[in-house]
Amino acid sequence: MTFSERSDTNCRLRMTENLSSTRRKYSSTVYAILIAGMIAVSLPGLGRASTTGRFWSYLNITSLIDAKWAIVTMPGFRYEFARSDDPNMLPVKGIYFYEFFVGPVYTNTSSAFTFKLPVWYYYMGFPSDNAYFYSHNIEILPILSYRSGRTTFTGRTIFHNTVYASVYEAPEMRKGYSLVIRQLLQFAHNIDDRTTLIIADEPFFGVIEDGEAPPSPIGFWPSGFRLNRIYAGLQYSITPRMKISPQYVFETAHDEGRVTDVNHYLFVTFSYVLNLY
Repeated sequence: MTFSERSDTNCRLRMTENLSSTRRKYSSTVYAILIAGMIAVSLPGLGRASTTGRFWSYLNITSLIDAKWAIVTMPGFRYEFARSDDPNMLPVKGIYFYEFFVGPVYTNTSSAFTFKLPVWYYYMGFPSDNAYFYSHNIEILPILSYRSGRTTFTGRTIFHNTVYASVYEAPEMRKGYSLVIRQLLQFAHNIDDRTTLIIADEPFFGVIEDGEAPPSPIGFWPSGFRLNRIYAGLQYSITPRMKISPQYVFETAHDEGRVTDVNHYLFVTFSYVLNLY
């Protein structure tokens, strides 16, 4: 290689490094603006809201049946370790929520697009000092992702159908129906071969109320805009089949335009893929 060829190669390498650095700075700026904007949307009407600190975790086991079908089993729980209520001064809850999902997932990938359709049974358990309530739910989750280079944009809609809730005293009220729609928009950027930056926003809307049972956050949900969650964190591939995803979640609960609760979560998901074919 001649001196001029080496100089040209070095110049190209520097230009590539500068371009990569500019892209990283641009991506970081975009992500920071997205987070700030999503938080700003969540805060109007904050007032005298309760504030909590919580831990939330899932164990996601995906069993691949073939190239398009899988079965997902996912237990989880949530633990409240800090609470500041004004004026109620409620005690810290400790473990206050158990979850369990199970069901099939259909996947179809075409070029830059991936479509997934999970249909899951979802058990929700609500322990307390004096009682234990639970509900049975069916979730349908169409997911569409578009990948461009290192960045993936995902839209996911959850149709959360509650069909039974034990919180009601009258047995005839426990069987019913309510529908909540959760619309998640997510940006994911691969920092390197193992690490992915994740940012998402997910509002919750009650769409159908039960005709007989009164609305309840641990039963049949009320209609209207009720929750918003902002997710920011990482997904790290420990092995090709095993991943861990620690995230911060900023959650606001809403009631007729007023924020009633602000919840801060450390959200950790452990994922493992089991190939059965």
